[in-house]
Amino acid sequence: MRSLLATLSGLLVACGPGARGDEGTVDALTPNVDSPPFVDMSRVYAHSGTTLYRLDATTLSSLPIGSMTGIGTQSLLDLAIDKNDRMVGITRDKLYSIDPATGAATLIKDLSQSATGFTSLSFVPDPSNPTADILVSANDQGDVFRIDQSTGNAAMIGSFGTATNGKVVSSGDLIGVRGFGIYATVNVGTQVNDYLAKIDPANNWKATPLPTATQHDAIFGLGFWGGKIYGFVDKGFDLGMGTMIQIDPTTGASTDLASGSIRWFGAGVGTDAPVIL
Repeated sequence: MRSLLATLSGLLVACGPGARGDEGTVDALTPNVDSPPFVDMSRVYAHSGTTLYRLDATTLSSLPIGSMTGIGTQSLLDLAIDKNDRMVGITRDKLYSIDPATGAATLIKDLSQSATGFTSLSFVPDPSNPTADILVSANDQGDVFRIDQSTGNAAMIGSFGTATNGKVVSSGDLIGVRGFGIYATVNVGTQVNDYLAKIDPANNWKATPLPTATQHDAIFGLGFWGGKIYGFVDKGFDLGMGTMIQIDPTTGASTDLASGSIRWFGAGVGTDAPVIL
């Protein structure tokens, strides 16, 4: 998830750089006719500032869906998907509904002044009602908020807290999947690279960073499918490119998967994503 600076400005999803350029496209690979039938199409989504993509978890291709028409001149900063595959996204000051089939965006609500400094966005299972979802975000101070989609207001519900190396703050995105848990990319103290952290909503949303840092410092998007955590990295305006990585959910170590001309602003996956394929 991209840094959410002014109001609700990367599930995703890190404190992102300033204005961003746009992306290239990646061609879908021709399917192998000898391959077994594909049973459950990956529903991991990622985006640049203006274009929605879907990750093919088999080929690791980023398949373009369409331009996110409807957001005007702003960039989409992150997206979130609930258990019913309903997708929402945010710019600096607005909350949108997004059509996952076309990328078209429709305004839901202007965000209130309480929704500021956020660096992540995700639906997660509701701790008080596990069959329901809530929309949450965290900011660059490590505070966690619940967002009311009907009003655009944000209410603080917890904090990432501190770790051995210092204060833990949101750096890019978070995900929540039933049967797997809630994870976020975080900055820890003065450490340069991002960490993956396990989030405990029963303990005031405390974050416990995994032991090994990733090799990147701008993981603006997080996705999950079949037991694997994917990260989407923005390499910045000067390089004009992005990298997709896989993050070990036990150690936190990252492995680069693919790089290209898409600058990743955020990502997300539904709370009902399969834990085992």
